[in-house]
Amino acid sequence: MGKKVTFTLGAEVVGDATTALLLGEFNNWDANNGITLKKQKDGSLKATADLQPGSYQYRYLLNDGRWVNDASADNYVPANGFAAENCVITIAEEEKAAKTKKEKKAAKAEKAEAKPKKAKAPKAEKAEKAEKAEKVEAEAAPAEPEPAEAEAADKE
Repeated sequence: MGKKVTFTLGAEVVGDATTALLLGEFNNWDANNGITLKKQKDGSLKATADLQPGSYQYRYLLNDGRWVNDASADNYVPANGFAAENCVITIAEEEKAAKTKKEKKAAKAEKAEAKPKKAKAPKAEKAEKAEKAEKVEAEAAPAEPEPAEAEAADKE
């Protein structure tokens, strides 16, 4: 199964044409296998195609006989033997759609290992700082005299 791609040809290009064929490498430029674009309310022509990954040249053949290009093509290349350019669309390979539970778990574990270890939680950090501050205050404060020393100082 390929990727669904929507092709749209703007009303300003369509003009008086009422339909168009999407022709390209994906259908061997064969009008009998062309993908028909349908007229939209806004005057544009639109079709959807199912394309396999790869790069394809294409153009539109309007029912008024004109060959036209897609303004939103990925690229343009000279058309062999013609004084025109073909549009190019590139369909990328899709990543594996669904991973198994085991693959998801393994990927999550790898991601966790790759992350640097976080510092302590903010609450733990605050508690640690408060504890250190108390120690510093206790060391800086003058020592309280022993009870016997206190009695002797009172008698004087």
